[in-house]
Amino acid sequence: MLTNKNAQGTIEYLILISIVVVIALVVVGLLLQIMDNGSGIPQTAAQTAWKSEQPWAIVDWSKTDTTLTLVIKNNGVETMDFGGIYLTSGDKNNTGTSSVTAGTQITKTISGLTSCNPGTKYSYPKSGIYIDFNSLTLTGRRQVASADIIGTCS
Repeated sequence: MLTNKNAQGTIEYLILISIVVVIALVVVGLLLQIMDNGSGIPQTAAQTAWKSEQPWAIVDWSKTDTTLTLVIKNNGVETMDFGGIYLTSGDKNNTGTSSVTAGTQITKTISGLTSCNPGTKYSYPKSGIYIDFNSLTLTGRRQVASADIIGTCS
């Protein structure tokens, strides 16, 4: 038979456990809300993925109003001709072919994109991003994206 002392101890124990569970749920909820509200974690992950791409890496990008500026690096071991970058089937950097030596960076801009206001988010999904290029031995090559291009308009 339980005494009042045992029953009181059990109730106190259950109350303490429920308080800990409630606090844990509040903390998890706050962390999820912070991550959803643009903590920069998805953008940082995308930038990290792009920096290690082969043979073309996008080492930095920014968007102002209707223009996206990309800093692209030849991560390959040979000089290659950069032909253009596509964000979707209709958005191409049409600045012409650039001969880029290994390890060198070039800056390309894509204009005429959907307008965005400073502080708002933008995103270009990896499914529509690819880079056309030629190597010394092969022409008509295409690199597909492994990550989205996302960020906050400046």
